[in-house]
Amino acid sequence: MRDNIGQFLTKRAELSPNLEGFVDIASGLRLSYKELNERSNQMAHVFRDRGIEKGDRVALLMVNCPAYLESFFALAKLGAVTVPLNTRLVADELAFILQDSGSRILIYGEEFTETVSDLNARGQKGTAVEEWLFVGTPDGSAQDKPMFALDYEELRKSSKNDEPEITTELGDSLYIMYTSGTTGLPKGVVHTHDSAMWACITWAATGDVRLYDRYLLILPLYHVGALTPVTANVYLGVSNIVQRTFDAGGVWRLI
Repeated sequence: MRDNIGQFLTKRAELSPNLEGFVDIASGLRLSYKELNERSNQMAHVFRDRGIEKGDRVALLMVNCPAYLESFFALAKLGAVTVPLNTRLVADELAFILQDSGSRILIYGEEFTETVSDLNARGQKGTAVEEWLFVGTPDGSAQDKPMFALDYEELRKSSKNDEPEITTELGDSLYIMYTSGTTGLPKGVVHTHDSAMWACITWAATGDVRLYDRYLLILPLYHVGALTPVTANVYLGVSNIVQRTFDAGGVWRLI
């Protein structure tokens, strides 16, 4: 299990299948770790069927939602590399990161359709993206999907959920987190399975986080300050209670 961050989810699903893994406040969807792992496996097969291999990059442009973690752990299991995108960036900034990272697929939320349509119009030479996967909002539908995009949920539901073959090593890349670019263009910081594992261990050792705790996530998953604790929570057996975007009043009600 220590060789691949994706196997954190596999093992947690075996140890605590009925423990809530992801509670999506916006939609009311509550996924056990078993369900989250099965959905992640489905996406791993989707990615593999679409030609994604070890070392390939897939970008995510979404607010906090189940599809984010499903995709992240699916890509980890395959040895592919996640490229989290800051949702506050404009099209030109996103195009640079997509091209710089060589992202073959962009998975995006319905909220960003206008921006993504701009990116799609630039063609593969302008973004490097070969395929676009659309994730609807809780109250949305596939009817809102642009013609150029594939429906994420449709692909997931039609895929098998058994564990994919894993061939990664600790030193392999896990995700590329881009800097804000305050002194120039954003720079991609590569995190490996090894570095992420040690970050999780540090989080567990210093945060007094324990099995069956419940963790309220309000930070965006495109930031390492959110992705690290959520990954650690999977490792530890902690339930993630997730706000799609920060809402101060909502935080107090949830607590």
